[in-house]
Amino acid sequence: MSLGSHSRRTFATVALLTAMLVIHNAHRTGVVTVFDGLRLRFGTDYAGVGTLFSAYVLGYGIAQSIVGLVGDRFSAKRLLVTGLAASALFSALFAGTASYGAALAARFLLGATGALLYTPAMKLGIVLFKPEERGRVLGVLQAGAGIGSSGAMILVPALAGLVGLTGAFLSLSLLTAVTLVAAASVLPGEPGIASSSHAHGEPARLTRRGDFWQLLAASLIGMLAMYGILTWLPTYLTADFGYTEVWAGTVASLANLTLLVAAPIVGWAADLPRGRIMVVTGGSLLAVLVFGLLALSPWMPFVVAATLLSGVSLSATTAPFMLLAGERFGAGQTARVVGLMATAGQLGATLAGSVFGFVLERGGGFQAVWLACGAFALVRLVLLLDLIRRDRRRPRASDAAA
Repeated sequence: MSLGSHSRRTFATVALLTAMLVIHNAHRTGVVTVFDGLRLRFGTDYAGVGTLFSAYVLGYGIAQSIVGLVGDRFSAKRLLVTGLAASALFSALFAGTASYGAALAARFLLGATGALLYTPAMKLGIVLFKPEERGRVLGVLQAGAGIGSSGAMILVPALAGLVGLTGAFLSLSLLTAVTLVAAASVLPGEPGIASSSHAHGEPARLTRRGDFWQLLAASLIGMLAMYGILTWLPTYLTADFGYTEVWAGTVASLANLTLLVAAPIVGWAADLPRGRIMVVTGGSLLAVLVFGLLALSPWMPFVVAATLLSGVSLSATTAPFMLLAGERFGAGQTARVVGLMATAGQLGATLAGSVFGFVLERGGGFQAVWLACGAFALVRLVLLLDLIRRDRRRPRASDAAA
């Protein structure tokens, strides 16, 4: 294979893997800017249309845990193709139905198929590329998640104004179908693993490793902290600063903007020597500083700065974290580890609404929320620093034994 054809194939592979995260996040967030239209279409209230969004998250969370446990037993390419086919089908079902029950079921199933897009795409982003390239590749994939979320929030209401809600959501189904054809014909499968029987025997060994549980806890606690700001910042701006919902949403969206810009840069940094752990730890330290800014002073410049920095922190602690964990336990465990870490993070994100809502209900106010978020972020940082300490001691122990 010539250098030119190899470069084109590499570009096509990265583009298709990025498209998986674009599609997953577009399906997830595509409903949020057309809640009023969906409310009228299905004859429900705002709680009902909010449940359409939650159904996707619930389906994704349940399926992600299953994919995490069994994903390494199946071809990543086959899982992606299956996920794309199912996503195209359930997206079209949601677009075409006038029944709220059918729409709710379609959203749940659409979320479940999202797990077939995320974990296998991340796995291929790790195993198909050299170690010195993986950070940049996963950085581009993470940027795709931002493109999908932001693009759907802009384009779905725009298309709904032109071709109606059915046409707008069918456009997502069409995009998925086109990607399905391209993935089936162009996307390579993962390289074979030398001993599949050994790989199947690894889960028990995995659960006996302290660093696995340490990273799992860091994923859950870290996402709980970060989704505290993502979930509650708009309410903070409307309640404490008197912002309209539109302006509050605009300020909160700055986090997604900086994540989109920072993800490729952070990916490049993760490819430097010891870059994985340093980037994730640096992003975790930045999260502590973010909540420190929010807790110190209810001053709008601090809030804007914290919002911008939270996007950088997320970019450093999402894809690089998956890369760090996915490489740590061997190629035969990549999908399992990535899936379980993503499940833990999803659980943390889901808990952010109720945990910090409880803090507010107890009369603590938003300063108490930011302090609680900061405490969780600090725990994640301590877990990662302890992991660095253990890794540094391990070579010395082997030298002493020799």
